[in-house]
Amino acid sequence: MKVQETEEPANILDRLIRYSDSVRLFIKYTISKKMLYLLGKNVYIHPTVAFNIPNKIRISDDCKLYQGVILNARSSHEIGIQLGKGVKIHEYSYVDSYGGNVHLDDYVGIGHHCIIGGHGGLTVGKYTMISGLTYIVPANHNYDRRNVPYLHQGETCKGIKIGNNVWIGAGCTILDGVSIGDNAVIGAGAIVSKDIPENTLALGVPAKVIRQL
Repeated sequence: MKVQETEEPANILDRLIRYSDSVRLFIKYTISKKMLYLLGKNVYIHPTVAFNIPNKIRISDDCKLYQGVILNARSSHEIGIQLGKGVKIHEYSYVDSYGGNVHLDDYVGIGHHCIIGGHGGLTVGKYTMISGLTYIVPANHNYDRRNVPYLHQGETCKGIKIGNNVWIGAGCTILDGVSIGDNAVIGAGAIVSKDIPENTLALGVPAKVIRQL
């Protein structure tokens, strides 16, 4: 007589967890589609992703937003945050238009725990990789007057432009008014305070071009 084997409790629990996760993802996608300005097809949005002012966020096809990502689209523009096709934003990164706008073009990758601002405008070209722990801030506090606290002297917001196929290493800081050309590589930990030409490798604090690529 053949004895029917029963399913292990661990396997049942695993199946229930996967089913629960699928339901949560479906609910998150459905709610997001109603809130956002545009939500494309085949988009992955982790249930913990948070949107602020979602009607100013545009997400194209095949994007992936991982655990803990926050998109804050406070902006005077119609669209505060725009993600092109295939953009990936990894765990716990924060993207905030800060009154301006952020445009990440197709297949841009943002690493974990990045802070991406759009005060004076930020554009990032296709296939650019921004490694984890990077801070991009297109604004600068004024500090010319000694008799006025810096907090009350206002800001300048020139904007930042990053080209196509750029690789920004881990832990970099990109400051306001900077332009980084196509195919440039910025070494880990660099502080970019001046323009970096295309097809170059830049390292250091402040970042300096050390050779052509």
